[in-house]
This record gives sequence, structure tokens and C-alpha cells, in this order.
Amino acid sequence: MNSIQLSVWRVTRLTFPALALALPLSQAMAQTSPAAFKPTVLHQFGGLNNGGGKPMVPPVLATDGRLYGHTFLGASAVAPSFWGQGTVYGLDAATGKSHSFELLGSIYSGSTPLVPTPQGGFFVAGNGADPSNPSSFLTVPAVFNIKDGKAVSLPAPSIKPLGSMALDAAGNLYMGSGESASSCAASTTANTLWRMNADQSYSKVLDFCQYAQAQGSTQVHTKGGAPVASIWSKSDQALYVLTGVSATGVADSSLTSDNLGRSVGTLVKLSQAAIDSAVARNGTLDASQVELLHTFMRARDGEPTAKGARVVGMIEAGEWLYGTTQFNAPTAGNAMDNRYGGTLWRVKKSDPSSFAVVHYFRGSDQAALDGTAQADGSAPSGPLVLAADGNIYGTTARDGSTMYVPKTGVQTPVGAGVLFRIKLGKAADRMDDSYEVLHRFDLGTEGGTLAGLSLGAVSGGVQKIYGAATAGGGGQAVSSAVIENTGNGTIFSFDVPLPVASFSEGLTASVATAAVGSTIELSWSTTQASNCTASGAWSGAQQTSGSKVPVVLAVEGENSFSLTCSSQNDGQPVTSKVTVQATAVTQPGTGSGGSTETGNSSNGGGGGGPLSAWLLAPLAALAWARRRSLKSSPN
Repeated sequence: MNSIQLSVWRVTRLTFPALALALPLSQAMAQTSPAAFKPTVLHQFGGLNNGGGKPMVPPVLATDGRLYGHTFLGASAVAPSFWGQGTVYGLDAATGKSHSFELLGSIYSGSTPLVPTPQGGFFVAGNGADPSNPSSFLTVPAVFNIKDGKAVSLPAPSIKPLGSMALDAAGNLYMGSGESASSCAASTTANTLWRMNADQSYSKVLDFCQYAQAQGSTQVHTKGGAPVASIWSKSDQALYVLTGVSATGVADSSLTSDNLGRSVGTLVKLSQAAIDSAVARNGTLDASQVELLHTFMRARDGEPTAKGARVVGMIEAGEWLYGTTQFNAPTAGNAMDNRYGGTLWRVKKSDPSSFAVVHYFRGSDQAALDGTAQADGSAPSGPLVLAADGNIYGTTARDGSTMYVPKTGVQTPVGAGVLFRIKLGKAADRMDDSYEVLHRFDLGTEGGTLAGLSLGAVSGGVQKIYGAATAGGGGQAVSSAVIENTGNGTIFSFDVPLPVASFSEGLTASVATAAVGSTIELSWSTTQASNCTASGAWSGAQQTSGSKVPVVLAVEGENSFSLTCSSQNDGQPVTSKVTVQATAVTQPGTGSGGSTETGNSSNGGGGGGPLSAWLLAPLAALAWARRRSLKSSPN
């Protein structure tokens, strides 16, 4: 085993052994069979001049119940004609019907996932033909506000938007610009994190062409890195930015040379206070205001990128960040090799040393890890989602199967791609995370070259998730002539079954029998439940778990206590019941030998018992006073 393989194995640690144990899906997915994740195709795109085609990002659910997105192709009205012209589209989220679209202004395509706004619209950025010189190959940036299926162009500086954007609580939109190291020398706007302020003015937040930071005794450069993904953390009041394409890489001595150990990107944290301060003084952040969480090495971690149509994913899951990269472990001497499939990674936001690779995707010359020819997917692509079941879902552009392509002369990953899930672990270090393939897409019937996911609504105990396929959907089969860019793509959905409400401990009573009027205690415990309501022999709202809650036996005979709890995930409510018998209490003086009262004895006469001392005393006093009065009378 060479040094590269040893290094990769060292970073993987439990990844491959854990995967070998996790991939028998019947065991790893005992609660939900992979068959449950078969997608429903909502729409097949017609292509150029026929409704548009090739959606590069997933659609997003709006408040009006419709899905909105954008396509790369729409019409050939913009010269050069082979550029086509993108569309913004909308369709019914439940049925996929009522598809409508309009051309996306002078822009030939959007390039970023949609970012929902508080006003019910979406921000999208991209580049298009210059309206003043449409026959040229020059492009101009554009930012759109999409609402109700209409796209309104907003002013934008001379930047090249790419990757995913983020919106903070104040309505400021963050976006990256630039994608090549050489851009730093050629442009003053490249490889920069920008903020479109709430008033639609623009501010530079961080110029990665000028920024570098030392990490210990090693100079870790982000100089030249282009922001490729950003997420806003409400809990941290901070922006997390993933960069790629470092201009000045540093080598990892544990890896080999020839670009294998070169740094190819970083993950940084920028606080809201620092950003606001820099913007207020019309400046940019300096090194002291940037927290470096990780430097990505190509062979060890994979490469964050937004080259071409690729969109890497990054998502917040509590105290952790999860994300994707591409092109891990290229062959020696090559900057990239498309035979290798990328990574899934995680890091605890408060602990940069916790960074780990969750999963290495298979390349064409690597052994299958799950015993199938298609292996575990290749080239993760598009946004990730954190579903209501507590797990992360994503897609890949390929499924790992390979084919010799005469045009290139190499074995090339083909296949439509896979839907995958990261089952989040319970351990403090998350080392029990596991990767699972849920569905392999069919290029002809379902679409291929998947472009990521977006969350839908929760209803009836399931959550709807939506996605887009960039190609396929028209009956194509994978062959050496049909690998990609065939077909116009699809919009699909699938359901994630959510945990149902249940009683982990049913309703129980402290006793089975007691005298009427007695106080007893009830206990219970639930999972995934909310809004519990009591009925029967008690009433009112109750907690989802209770211990020794006092209740009174109000009636003689059977007292039936019921507790019904609704589900957190809009599933069916659950009910638990318990019955307690209340016995009669015999009143004193009834003459019954079965009385449970003490301190009195029956007089056996059927009438009232002897008068108690406290009643006889005042009567005696009255009689004595009357005798005294009679004796003192003059008669």
C-alpha cells in the first residue's frame, strides 16, 4: 500500500469498516425500506423552445403551494443561438401540473440555488448575454427576485455569481464571485464574498485574493479561493463560507506531491458583528476577524468547487456542519480526474479538530463497497437537506458504474445518480454516522445527473422532498453514446416517512382499587408526541410525559382514564387507557358490620348512635343553668 492509500485510510478510520456493516440495507434501514424512497416524476421538461429544460438546481416550495425554479435552456432568442435562454418556471407541487414559465430576462441561465425571502419570493443569481452586445461572448451578472413565477432583475456589480447563496436575518444576501486562481490578477471583483444589502446596494465582505491566515506554524492560504457555498446560522449569528480553487496551495507532508496534498479550499466562519462592522466602515474583513475551521487537501478531504454546473452542498445540523466535495484522490500529476467521486464531510462548529470525512465516494477504478456493480454513487451534487426525521438527504450526479468511452479512451463514471441518506449518529463525536444508498435513478424514466434536493411540507406523518434531474427523462438508456446532456431533465419528489407518536410507557395507575374519593397517581411516557389531552375520569391538557400525577377517584365503580397525544409530525394520534375500581365508603351509624370507619361502634338499634361528648357537654350546661334559675325564683 503506497503512502497515498495509507493517508486516505487514516482519514477514513471507521468509514470503510462502518460502511461494510451499514450497507446491508435490510439491517441499516430497519425502520424504512429503501423501496419507500422511489421517486415520483412530477414533470418532464420539453427542452429548447418547448417549456425549457436542464434544471441545474432543485425547485423550491413557495407559500402559494407551487414549486419554482429555473432552467438552463428555454429559447434560442439570445445570440449566439447555441447559448439558448433560461427560464423561470412554476408548477403544482402535488401533481406537477399547471406548468408555466417565462424567459429569464437577458440572462441565459441562473447559476445558483434559490434562496427564499421573507416576502415569499426567491433570490437567484447568474450570468447572461450582454444586452448591449448580444452577439459577443461576453456575459454580465444578474440577480433576480422571483415571485409568483415572475422574475424581476435587480442591480448587480460586475461579478460572476457562483455556488450557493445565504440570506441573514436582516435580509442581506451573501454571494461568491470568481472561480479561478488567475482571476485575482485580472479582476478586482473575482474570488470575493459580496453582500447585497437589504436596500439592494452591494458591499465587499472579504477579498480572498488578499486574505491568508497562519494556522500554527503552517501558513494556510486561502488566497485566491472562491466562495462556493454559504449558509447563515441563526443560532450562531454567523456566516459559514466554503471556498475552493486556492491560488496558493500548501502541501501536507503526510501526502505525496503532484497536487495530491495541495490545499484546494477552506471553511471559514464570519460573525455577524464583524461583517456589519466592516460594511459600516466601507471596508472588508481582515484576518483577525476570520475564523479558519478547516483547510481541504485534495487527496485527503476532496475539493470544494463550483466549476461548470457543479454545486457542492453544505448544511447545518445542530452543532455540526455537513458538506460535500468532488474529485478526491486524483492520479499523480493531474489536477483533477473524473474517475474519482468526492466526499461527504462533517465538522463541529466549535471544534475544528473534529473535522472528519463521513464517506468517500467510489471512483471508476475502486472496488464496489456495497457488493453491487453500481457501488455507492459518485460525484455528490446539489444542495443537501435536513429532513424532519433528523437525517440528511442528498444526491449524486453518477451512480459509480463505469463505461469505456471511445471519445476519451478512458473508463468514465456513468449512470443517472443516486439518492442517499446520512443517518446522523448519537455519539458525541458523530463517529456512528452512516451512509446509505436509498435509490438508483433510471435515466430514461426518472432522469439523471441529479442536481440536489429541497424540503417540502410535513403532512400525514411524511415529509415531501423535491429534486431535479438535469438530463434524461425521455426514455434514454445509458450507453457510450448517451452518457450526459441527453434529454431535458425532470422534477421529482419522494416521501420521507417520519417517526410516529407512541407511548414508550403506557398510562399506568399507582393502585388497581381504592375507596371512592381517594387520590391516586398516574404515570406515562411518550416519544414523538405533542399536545396530550386527558379524557374519561379526568380532563384537560397534559404533558407528553408524566410521573405520579395525582387524580381523584370521583365515582363509585369503574373509573376509566384516557390520554390521547397528537404526533409531532402530523401523524395519527395515539391513545393509552387505564381503569381503576373505586369501592364504596360506608357512612358511620348505618348498622352495617362492614363499615370501614373506625372510632365509632354501632348501637345496633338502627337509629342514631350515642351522642358524642362534645354535644352532651353544652346540653348539661344548659340544664344546670336552668336549675339555678328555678331555685332563685321568688315563688
